[in-house]
Amino acid sequence: MPKTDPPAPTADTVVPPRNFTLSIEDRLRAYAQVPPGYMRRRRRIEDLEAKLVAKLAAAPALTLLETAEHPDFVADVATLNDLIARHNRYYPIEANLPIDVQTRRLVERGGTPWRPLPAVTVADLLARAAAPR
Repeated sequence: MPKTDPPAPTADTVVPPRNFTLSIEDRLRAYAQVPPGYMRRRRRIEDLEAKLVAKLAAAPALTLLETAEHPDFVADVATLNDLIARHNRYYPIEANLPIDVQTRRLVERGGTPWRPLPAVTVADLLARAAAPR
């Protein structure tokens, strides 16, 4: 009788072999990850912009310009524009936006060209506060 090789061991597919291990702490950290930086930054931009528009909308008509020229309000607008500048600088990298090879422009999800967020002026906020809702 010819000698046959023993059957090859079957791989256990429930626990596949891997070249790394994750500790319980690492697994929990992976489950509890926060949203990416560009999402948190965009949320901060939207919240601060809404707060500034609400502040202008709540101001009486006589003190509207005084409110808009107040140093605290101007500082908040500067903070908003700083957030927008950081968002425009880092968003394409953090979101891993692809580049259209024909136009050499960054492309958003869905195929539309990415456009940086424009800086906000006090006049923009005044117009938004005066617009009917």
